[in-house]
Amino acid sequence: MNVLGSYTSTILVVFATIILVTVIHFLFKKTVESSKRWPYQRQFLVFLIVLVGLFLSIAFLPIHNDVKNQILSVLGILLSAIIALSSTTLVSNAMAGLMLRVTGEFRGGDFIEVGSWVGRVTDLAIFHTEIQLINRDVVSLPNLFLVQQSVHVTRRDGTFINLAVSIGYTVSRTEVEDALLEASNRCGLTDGFVFIEAFLDHAVSYRLYGLLKESGERLSKLSELHKTVLDVFYERRIEIASPSLNDRRELDKDSIYLPKASTKKEKSAKETIAAEKVAFDKADEAQSIEDLKQQLEKSTKKLGEASKTAKEKLEKQIEGLQAEITKREAKKNEEP
Repeated sequence: MNVLGSYTSTILVVFATIILVTVIHFLFKKTVESSKRWPYQRQFLVFLIVLVGLFLSIAFLPIHNDVKNQILSVLGILLSAIIALSSTTLVSNAMAGLMLRVTGEFRGGDFIEVGSWVGRVTDLAIFHTEIQLINRDVVSLPNLFLVQQSVHVTRRDGTFINLAVSIGYTVSRTEVEDALLEASNRCGLTDGFVFIEAFLDHAVSYRLYGLLKESGERLSKLSELHKTVLDVFYERRIEIASPSLNDRRELDKDSIYLPKASTKKEKSAKETIAAEKVAFDKADEAQSIEDLKQQLEKSTKKLGEASKTAKEKLEKQIEGLQAEITKREAKKNEEP
C-alpha cells in the first residue's frame, strides 16, 4: 500500500491526461465548424496535453530528484533535436501544414497554381496537400513545398481571365479593341478591357481581360474565349498574326488569309458538359464540404441572437448541416 500510495500523484496525472484527451476528442467531434479555422487544433491540443502529462508524471515519481532531472533533461534534448531537424523531417511538413492553415491562403475546392502544378485543392492534410489536375489525376504536394513556393490562388468571388493576340499594323486599333470586347461579352464576361502590350516587328500585341464570376469554370471559359475571338475576327475579316507570320506571300494588297466558312453547326452550351465538372469532381466535393462548414458557422453565430421560434429552426438546420458534413466527409474518405 505504501508503494501504491507513493505513486498516487503519478497515477492521478495519467488518469487526468487520459480524461482530458477523451473530452477533447468528444468536443471536437461535436463542434465541426471549428475545423474550418484550424483543422489540426485537436491534434495540437492533444499533443500539448500528453506532453505536459508526461513531464508532470515524471516530476511526481517517487525517485531521487537527480534522477528526475536527468530524465527530464533527456526528454528536453529529444524535443530540441526534433525541432532542430524539422527542416528535413516530417515535423517540417507538419509545421508547414499548420502555417498554411493559420494563414488561410486556400481551402478545399480552390483553384491554385504552384510551380508546374495547376489544379483544384481536394484535401489539406497535416503533412501534404492534395490537388486534382485537369486530367482528373490527384497529386499530393508536401506542405513544405507549398510554403517555399509562390502559390497563385484563384479568387472564388471572380477572377480576370486573359487572352493575348497579335494583329497587323494595317488594322485599326479601335477596330481590334471593339472586336475583342465583343468576344468578351459573348462569353458572358464582365468589366472587359484591352491592353496594348508591345509593338512587335510584324504586329501589335493586344491582351484582353474579362471578369469571370464563376471561377470554377476558368478552364472551359478560357477555351470558349479563344473560340469566340476567332469567330469574331473571322466575321470582321481581321487577320490574326499570332505568334507571327513567317511566310512570304506574293498577293495583292487587299488579300488576306481567312478560313472557309464552316457549315457545321456548333453545339449549344446546354449540350456541352463543362470540362471542370468531369475533371474536378473530387475538388467540387471538397468545395461543397467547405461551403457547408461556412453555412454551419454562420448558423451557429445566429443561434445566440435568435428568438425562441427561430432558435428551434436554427437548431434543426445545424443538426442537418452537421449530418450532411459527416456524410460527405465519410463518402470522401471512402473514395480511392
